[in-house]
Amino acid sequence: MELRSGRRLRSLPTPPPRPSRRPPGFPDGDGSDRISALPDEMLLEILVRLRCARAAAHTSGLSRRWRGLWKQLLELSFRDMSADAADAALFFLEVDIPDEHLGAALVSALLLAAARLEPADLVFSLWGNCKDGNFPFEIPCFERATSVKLDMVGLYLLPPAGAVEFPLLEKLSVVCCSVDTAELVRRCPRLRVFRIEVYPSEDVAAANRIKVHSPTIEDLAVVVKAVGVQLDSLDIMAPVLKRFSLRVNVAEDFTVSFSAPMVENIMWDCLCDQQNVGFGEKWRLHNLKLVMKEDVGVLRMHIFSEGELLPDRTFSQEIAQLPAFSVLKLHLQSKNHGIGALVSHLL
Repeated sequence: MELRSGRRLRSLPTPPPRPSRRPPGFPDGDGSDRISALPDEMLLEILVRLRCARAAAHTSGLSRRWRGLWKQLLELSFRDMSADAADAALFFLEVDIPDEHLGAALVSALLLAAARLEPADLVFSLWGNCKDGNFPFEIPCFERATSVKLDMVGLYLLPPAGAVEFPLLEKLSVVCCSVDTAELVRRCPRLRVFRIEVYPSEDVAAANRIKVHSPTIEDLAVVVKAVGVQLDSLDIMAPVLKRFSLRVNVAEDFTVSFSAPMVENIMWDCLCDQQNVGFGEKWRLHNLKLVMKEDVGVLRMHIFSEGELLPDRTFSQEIAQLPAFSVLKLHLQSKNHGIGALVSHLL
């Protein structure tokens, strides 16, 4: 460029870029998230050093990689909290253990640690099978708890020693555990909702029998999901029960006692392959399902013609164990056998 004075300006060459002060092998900022690429163990070490449960939880907003990671911390620190805030923080406690190689003693210790926090709402989950599945251990007393869910595959649970009760417990869910339901329910004087997903054991006879006698239960669900596992007996006495659900495979000598005069809704679904219930030498019961809503009960019976010997119990004896119903639906699978005598017997 030439100025009025006749002087000319020259453009200076562009200086070379300054060498990076980063260590060799460490890339310059390229927009990628190097920290989130670290393994979980190192990220958890970072969260532990925050020394604050609230700050650790807030990292869930950084990215999907961090979401919920703080829940795996073995130590939570609450700082600068009022007594009311601390009480609210401990209102709900969820313990989720993905390790399937824990022994019953360690599981028991973790439950005791949870009980010391006195949560009002507890969810305790253990994935996989415990090494000492048939080794009995006590459930600690959760004095403040109004809701407890125990989801621990194959463990044998015992109520607290002595006459210790769960004084405030109103909702209880026991999933995939072996437990004496009669004794456990007796320890819960205010229980209103009870769900038991049975994990029967040949070594724990009481686990194969469901007995629930309670003056307070209003909602009861009994489920057996394990393949090849049958329920031996069902004994229900619940004067204020309103909703009942049963989904089980029943054993050959399955027995029922059911007393619930106020029940309004029933889902009763039993697979009966192991039983020898039928009529004559041919007809056998395969599945029995009773659905009751608004005082209208519908009984569905799936009956096959596949027997060869006389049955141990007749259809009428099986029906006599059930709550009252007003509609009967039959699903008959016949192999060129007459159905007149069978239908007459059922009616």
